Amino acid sequence: MGDPRSVALALEGLAGACALAGEHLRAATLLGNAAALRASVGAPLPPGERGDVDRATAKARSALGERGFAAAFAAGRNG
Repeated sequence: MGDPRSVALALEGLAGACALAGEHLRAATLLGNAAALRASVGAPLPPGERGDVDRATAKARSALGERGFAAAFAAGRNG
């Protein structure tokens, strides 16, 4: 699979692209996938990447609502 930190960064980038394209459910799921990978290796999100992830998160959360976002994020994180 490669370096989990690099894969997480790629997933976060894809999540941002999905959020911009209006694919909010996919964005939230990808963000959950990335969070799970980061947690599995103890690699927190670098401060320099926080802004992009925060923007994708906010866009997806706004579109899906808190409950919808949380469900999709959890699905990505757990699966």
